[in-house]
Amino acid sequence: MGLNAGLQDRTPQELVTELRGLTHVDWPTVWSGPPYPGQGLDMWCAQFDWVPTSFERVLMVRTDTGGTFTLNNLAGSWAPVTHVSHWVWGTSAEAVDDNPAVLAEAARAWPLYLTAACSVLGEPTWEGAWEAEDFPENLGSHDTGSRKYRLAHQNPHRLAYWTPGDTTGPLVVLEVLLKAGTASPTPRRGAANLSVKFYPRPVEIGEL
Repeated sequence: MGLNAGLQDRTPQELVTELRGLTHVDWPTVWSGPPYPGQGLDMWCAQFDWVPTSFERVLMVRTDTGGTFTLNNLAGSWAPVTHVSHWVWGTSAEAVDDNPAVLAEAARAWPLYLTAACSVLGEPTWEGAWEAEDFPENLGSHDTGSRKYRLAHQNPHRLAYWTPGDTTGPLVVLEVLLKAGTASPTPRRGAANLSVKFYPRPVEIGEL
């Protein structure tokens, strides 16, 4: 029994580097979406210092600091881009009895990566755990699920978000998600994964 590392195992300092690299990104261009594979795509990615690495349904790119970003979309169309995601850290259980260790490891990792994100983004608009009474129910197009589900499954397990300071900046969401069964009454071999995601500025930004 024991724990396994996730596919993405980036350090807090590497998260700092990735976030700093996005400081001057032209987000409206990102949301408009890339052209299909070819010279145009290479040139489009180059303006962000990205290199396209995978074209299966969604575009995945490698940053100049070694990170992997996924440009997510709807219905397999590359444009528009709904959000950009970067999986940062993860751990999984070798057996169901290891699930408490998964939760303990997530609790250890969260403040390290949150502190790293805050060093670039400043204090979050909100930060907290799954059981918080004021857990945000509306984050624009980022679905946090129902309160009933969250209380039953502790998912999202931890979440922080930063609202954009201007009309072109992204909504940034840092969260720990649990594999189904990690913390539910009917346990299964569990896992926890931490990601940072970027979304277009919600239209009703005042409601967040």
